[in-house]
Parts: sequence; structure tokens; C-alpha cells
Amino acid sequence: MNQRGIPMVLLLLLGFLALALVPVVLSLAFWQVKLVMQLILVFVVFTTVRSYLGDGPLTIVFSAILIYILVFKWFFITSSVWVFSFLMGFGFLSVIVWGIGTRLREYTT
Repeated sequence: MNQRGIPMVLLLLLGFLALALVPVVLSLAFWQVKLVMQLILVFVVFTTVRSYLGDGPLTIVFSAILIYILVFKWFFITSSVWVFSFLMGFGFLSVIVWGIGTRLREYTT
């Protein structure tokens, strides 16, 4: 392939990286966003563990360990991954790929 300019794959990766930085920037700028996102992540982790293990003391132990690690220690990574999975669940990433492909086509050819 004899292309000039920026390859489309590189533009898509840069778009996904910018999308991953949105929850990080918002949570650093506003403490309320961080608090709400942590609350949402706690419920997501607990309901996921409860759906796999059922109700019982083992569910609470595993949930507490995962909530401590994922929500409080690795918050920025977890929030970025959660936003990606949330957008993929609604099929929104295909719209982003389409938008990058149509708007930036003149830079890739």
C-alpha cells in the first residue's frame, strides 16, 4: 500500500486513547465525578461478583477485595476500562470509528 499521511489505524488508536483519558481528566478536575464514578464501580463489582458466586459470605469477601483493588487502588485504569465497556455495550464505539473515518479521510490518503 502506497499511502501518504497518517494511517487510519493510528488515528483510531489516538481517538480511543483520547476517549480513555476523559474519565481520568474529569475525575481529576472534579472530586464529585470521582465520587460518583467510584460509587458506580462499587455497585458494578458487587453485582458482578454476586451474579457469579450467589449470595453468601464468600461474595462479600471477594467483593471487598476486588473493590479495594479495582476502585480505590487502580481507579483510573478501572474507570477507563469501564467507560470503554459501557460504550461498547451501547454500540457507541462504532459511531466513533465511523466519525473518525469519514471526517479525517483526507489526512489518510
